[in-house]
Amino acid sequence: MAIDSFEHPFYDIEVETLDETENLHLIKILAIDGRRFTYQLSGSLDDHAILYIKSVIDAACFGDMRIERNGHDFTITEAPRRLKRHS
Repeated sequence: MAIDSFEHPFYDIEVETLDETENLHLIKILAIDGRRFTYQLSGSLDDHAILYIKSVIDAACFGDMRIERNGHDFTITEAPRRLKRHS
């Protein structure tokens, strides 16, 4: 079952799956103060990945980021350009 969104206080979060076979997802985030940013997740989007993404948001990473999953570990880097324009 695909995950379309998940809950976080102060943020509206929407998940867009770019490629199911490659497990590539965009996590589009809108803060209550109007900031918009996107995380790109390479890897399966499960409860462990959602907890990691929430921890990144809580750590105040408010820019576009790329997150790669390697088993149970994650690597995060700043995206070299804007990942997705929010409507």
